[in-house]
Amino acid sequence: MGMAASQARYLALTARKTNTEWEGQQINQARTALANQSANLFNRLLDLEVPNAPKTTDYTELQYSYSDGENESVLDSWQQLSSADPNYNYIVNHYYYADVYTGSQKYLENPQVQTKGELQEQDLTPEVQDVQINYADKTGIITLQDGTTIDITGISNVQMDTKLENSLRDFETAKGLAQDDGVLNTDDVYGYQDANGTWHFFLEEELEAAQPVDYSTTYSPAFVGNSKLTELDELTEDQVAELAQILRDCADSSMADYLSFDENGNLVYNGEGIYTFDMQGKTYFTTEKDLYNSMQTQYNYEKPIDVQEKLAYYSASYIKTKIEETNHALLETDGDGRFTSVKFDDDSVVYSLNVETVTDEAAYQDAMNEYLYKKEQYEKTIADINAQTSIIQQEDRTLELRLKQLDTEQNALATEMDAVKKVIDDNVEKTFKTFSD
Repeated sequence: MGMAASQARYLALTARKTNTEWEGQQINQARTALANQSANLFNRLLDLEVPNAPKTTDYTELQYSYSDGENESVLDSWQQLSSADPNYNYIVNHYYYADVYTGSQKYLENPQVQTKGELQEQDLTPEVQDVQINYADKTGIITLQDGTTIDITGISNVQMDTKLENSLRDFETAKGLAQDDGVLNTDDVYGYQDANGTWHFFLEEELEAAQPVDYSTTYSPAFVGNSKLTELDELTEDQVAELAQILRDCADSSMADYLSFDENGNLVYNGEGIYTFDMQGKTYFTTEKDLYNSMQTQYNYEKPIDVQEKLAYYSASYIKTKIEETNHALLETDGDGRFTSVKFDDDSVVYSLNVETVTDEAAYQDAMNEYLYKKEQYEKTIADINAQTSIIQQEDRTLELRLKQLDTEQNALATEMDAVKKVIDDNVEKTFKTFSD
């Protein structure tokens, strides 16, 4: 090997050795970062709080109860009187459950109010002074005897809004006018929309004869879903009782617009505005105001109930209600300090107390649900940490293998560099000997 070639080879080996040393440093830094990540995960593992299942004993206590012949009552809490009283020694909170007749207001999302259209026909002939129709642009003016004018225009399928389309469809259906495959036929139909938003229609042939008839459709609530609405004109005894309770408990609802109480507390109803409908075997009440609030919402003719306001409806039923009372009481005890009887300040009867161990099942179940939720969170966190640790360990093994490869390469490069250096030294020595001779 020549001098120049040896020098070039030595430089290349030196560069490669330097590069492997640099790569080894990078790998060591990466392994240090992985070690830090692993330590953080381990610390997270140490910080985790292991959830403990609740014990039923934590939700179990002694309970005192008594029966007055009508209700089963429970002593909820008691506090001893600080001042001496020969008749009473405690203030006692006690409760029982009773079925209380209660009125309620709810909101029905689906199904909603469906209406029934009724065609109104007003013959304007006696009032008409003149009828002028412009056939070119399909406009017209009806002049009445008092000088009032009604501007009408030919109905077109072009740019027809939903309300017009629905009104025209109901009008043509009521009059039996032709429709092709459900497509509206607007030929020879004129109309206008009044200030209340109601559409009025006129037939061209009647306008030409100066005998116009004003056709308009009034809508009234007919069904709630598939249940027929019935307006009450008279109330049965049961309906009076139910509506009276609804009015008492829902005084701010629209029921107050149709019902009231007289000076003797009797229910007053004028025979209009209250409707009934059946749903799932039970009869409910609603009002004309609530019905119109839903049915007047803008809707699509093909989907008449999809965007209606929720319908308010009412009923009265017996609801199990907790009745709580607080009284001064005389509590007697046995030799073990347990209460044996109670007498209240508003009752002459001394009631024997039953002592039982009861568990608050609802509170215990809530605690158990919370434990199960925390347990799932804990197990998921453990699984996530283990998965991340496994990934870190795999990456570290890969880096360790690469570091061993670099170490082997370093040793090989060092050996080869020693050999090349010896060749260079021999060449230098031979060169100097040649020139020295």
